[in-house]
Amino acid sequence: MFCETEAETFADPARELIFQVARGYLERRAITATELVFEPAQHKALLDDGARFQEILQRIALLQGQHTKRPVLERMKELTALAEAAMRRVEAQAAKLPTLTAIAEAQQQGFLRGTMIDEWVRDGVVVARLVAASDGWEAKAGLCLDLLEAGLGNESHALADQTLSEILRLKPAAPSLYGEAGRRRLIDICLGLAGENLPSDVPEVLRRLRQTVDAMALSHSRAAICEKLAEALDGSLPLFSNEPYLEWQGLQMLRQRLAARPLLAGDPAIQTNLARRFARFATPELLNPILAREPDIARKLLFLLGLYREVEEGNARFELQGILSHYMEHRDFKTQFLGPQATREEFATLAAAISEALVRADIPDQRKARLLDQFRSQLAAVVKPNGQRNIQRGQGGPNDAVIVQGLRIPLRNWSPVGLLFGPCPPGMAIGDKLSIAVEIRSAGLNLDFRAEAEVLRVTDDVVAARYACNDAAIVQHIKSYFAV
Repeated sequence: MFCETEAETFADPARELIFQVARGYLERRAITATELVFEPAQHKALLDDGARFQEILQRIALLQGQHTKRPVLERMKELTALAEAAMRRVEAQAAKLPTLTAIAEAQQQGFLRGTMIDEWVRDGVVVARLVAASDGWEAKAGLCLDLLEAGLGNESHALADQTLSEILRLKPAAPSLYGEAGRRRLIDICLGLAGENLPSDVPEVLRRLRQTVDAMALSHSRAAICEKLAEALDGSLPLFSNEPYLEWQGLQMLRQRLAARPLLAGDPAIQTNLARRFARFATPELLNPILAREPDIARKLLFLLGLYREVEEGNARFELQGILSHYMEHRDFKTQFLGPQATREEFATLAAAISEALVRADIPDQRKARLLDQFRSQLAAVVKPNGQRNIQRGQGGPNDAVIVQGLRIPLRNWSPVGLLFGPCPPGMAIGDKLSIAVEIRSAGLNLDFRAEAEVLRVTDDVVAARYACNDAAIVQHIKSYFAV
């Protein structure tokens, strides 16, 4: 934001820039940028706070100088003149205003619908006074929602949205709005504000906010929700578990949850911080314990290819390419590709899944060709499992389904160990772990059960998955059904 006129100093971009630059000062005083801009008493406090006023202007001048290549000292003089003129205008409008205690009272007197600069400033003073008079951060946020729901003029609507976005981000407001929130709770709250179910114990103002975000175009508040989520995803401490594999599963599920929320899915900061978390799985301290869980080289390769798909950082991808090559050249590849307990069906499914994942991987063409040649050459000499593929597959009927995250997906066919279902929404990928429910409604079987599944193949939005049910009675029922 580069202000050239006094009117621009009161506009949305300028207020947001003031909030960003003066955030530490605002948090120490427990006020919003709206109060700082539109309240003469806050002007006096800022001017009396040593060199704070000049410090804030200098930071703005430095930021703007980087983009415009203009001398900082020259821009400082311009900013000082603009700020002093703006403060005089605010003081003049504030002196004319009667005492107001409610939004309805302000509207009855014709305020909050300004179309000219003096009216905008007057309405800003009204909003600042109402915010300052609200008792506590939850009440301040509630007031902003009241303003938004009151059907204000364009500038006042934008100001209420801007002020609410500040409250959502200010540290002093966090305990009132989010509770003593750890990162996982904050993630759940942000996803709830974007459309998921909110935690049951959040304050009513957040429930109102979710409804308002759905009903209105609130660009500032939406951006604030994204910023809070990006903040929760930042850092290196685990989000879900200190056990690497459980942390991996948690992040995979989180990615799926984000993909279902358009408000959050396209935010660059969220995606950057999530990508950094996935990139850490390419480091030995996280990757080695996960690979050690699987004795078979096939499943190690499938996990590595799934991880490669999630990682964007160049150095991490290079390391993963080297690890893939290591396993392709492994001296025991022929005997350890799959263990003796595997069936021929599993061998064929895993081999196809690895080959498909390699073909789709964003690996430089020359190295990808070498990896594919290595894999096919090694695979040709692998000791095949003895188990025969003699399991009958049941065809899915019109009422058979797999339920994933509440989404009901038609079941194409199934066996005691595998499922084929689709069409599925975008986002499912080889290696994904899913908690699912299965409903079978055929003439010879009426069965509901829950299971854990691993995606083995995705073709034309149809998913092939291996599944396991922990209910022994259900497992025996399925075996009996297919034994007939």
